[in-house]
Amino acid sequence: MSGHAPDYTTTLNTIPKRTIPSTVKNASIGCIALGIAATVYGLFGGDANLVKETQGAFVINFMYWNGVAIGGFIFSAIGMVTYARWHRRFKRISEALAMFLPVTLALLLVFLLAGGIDVYPWADHDAHLPAHKALYFKTGFFYARIIIGLGILAGLSYLFVQKSLRADLGVAKEKMEAAGLEVPAAWESKLGGWAGSEVEVKKAQSYMLTMAPILCASYAIIMSMIAVDISMSLAPHFFANMFPAWYFMSAGWSGLVWTSIIAIAFGKWMGIENLIRPKDFHDIGKLSFAFCMFWGYTTFAQYLPIWYGNMTEEIGFILYRTHGEVFSYMTRLTIVVCFFAPWTILLSRGLKKQPKVYLSVAILMAVGIWFERYIVNMPSIHSYHMPDAGLPFGFVEIGMTAGFLGAFLLVVLGFLAKYPAAVISDPFMHDDPDHIEVHPHHH
Repeated sequence: MSGHAPDYTTTLNTIPKRTIPSTVKNASIGCIALGIAATVYGLFGGDANLVKETQGAFVINFMYWNGVAIGGFIFSAIGMVTYARWHRRFKRISEALAMFLPVTLALLLVFLLAGGIDVYPWADHDAHLPAHKALYFKTGFFYARIIIGLGILAGLSYLFVQKSLRADLGVAKEKMEAAGLEVPAAWESKLGGWAGSEVEVKKAQSYMLTMAPILCASYAIIMSMIAVDISMSLAPHFFANMFPAWYFMSAGWSGLVWTSIIAIAFGKWMGIENLIRPKDFHDIGKLSFAFCMFWGYTTFAQYLPIWYGNMTEEIGFILYRTHGEVFSYMTRLTIVVCFFAPWTILLSRGLKKQPKVYLSVAILMAVGIWFERYIVNMPSIHSYHMPDAGLPFGFVEIGMTAGFLGAFLLVVLGFLAKYPAAVISDPFMHDDPDHIEVHPHHH
């Protein structure tokens, strides 16, 4: 290996005694309890509109948190394909996000089988769909592609993470034993037949380089399908060609944002504060800024032709959100929080290098993307099931979002508590020996 070697001492020293911080664990459990309470209240509160609002809140949160989980993880694959060195500093956090995928898939199946499928107008045989849409939305076919598609993403991501972990655990074990540190016994189950660091690291890198393009292609295809099936089909007579790509792009953005939040908020706990440098935060901040701009561009690129073309199938979807009495103000808020505010702040080069400042912007973007999921999905449910109701935003939406957040933190931080939070064996953690930085000459 060449280039400047990172110092893993702090990372390794924190491993034997690391558990989820008690305040975070208790708060997460409290959030889950709040989410359960909000769901029970919504489903059994005796109001038909409230039931649909609760179902809508689930769709919003599934689209958001499932997007965060797979969207954050996919940057591990993208980083492998592009040989990105800066992202190796965040790679284990990205991998940890994928651990939430089985949870979102299980919750989605429970939701649909428990009657949530009724929120989709096409589930009603009197929906008057064209023949090709009626065929596509056959219930059995719908369940099959959801289970197979999300199962493929969860399975491939698990295999990728296990191969990445094996090399790191073996190398970390050798370093920890040499330093007299206690090695967690649970690691042994992943290290059977260990062939030595050099051989295992090469095997892991080769495997991940082979898997990464497959993961990237699978992500684009399956997340496009999810965008159509779970979100766009809430308004079955609406269709937009850019919608699937718009969703999986913003899912990647949300994953990148949550990777930043976890890296900054829990960096000291994970023992990686010294490994993630200001220039690394600058890099992930620049990419977040680029996604913010791209989201603004693709949003307007969809809006403009629908607006000036006055397309029959699409204009109602836009008008209900931009000019309707119920959602117009929420739409404006979404655009400000999702685009104008973070775009303006991230113009600063210096702010992206300051972790605490960048953390506040990352949280703002995370909230903004949730609002986008809300304004895309809830108005469709409102227009079909409760057009005479007011703005469906309150305890149910906030409580269920808190529940998902609590579960997400427990799963992700639980994974990061058991394993090294840095990819110790990855040769691309070292600085590029051929990299040249040009600095202005000061007299």
